[in-house]
Amino acid sequence: MASDVLLRVQEAELKAKETVDKAKIKARDLIDKAKSDSDEEYEQIILKANKKAKKILMDANDLASKEKEPTIKQARDEASEIKNQDKEVIEKIIRSLKEGIIENGNS
Repeated sequence: MASDVLLRVQEAELKAKETVDKAKIKARDLIDKAKSDSDEEYEQIILKANKKAKKILMDANDLASKEKEPTIKQARDEASEIKNQDKEVIEKIIRSLKEGIIENGNS
């Protein structure tokens, strides 16, 4: 009878050890899955953030392009107006500028 009780205790200890080992394996698997899931989630968050940043940058570039068009058009119109000036007027302005430079250089 004592040996029967001892045998049952040994079997119980063996089952307990197996249960603990299975629990450790399951815990390790759960931790690995949690790490994997968190890595995937992190990658998704980074991808979303990068897409949002690119969209913001593209929108800002589009807006800047639209806002600079009137200024560029005005500059082109003024440049064209200057180019279409009478040659005599341009030469007169150049002479005046040269005289001003020479006078300032001699002072």
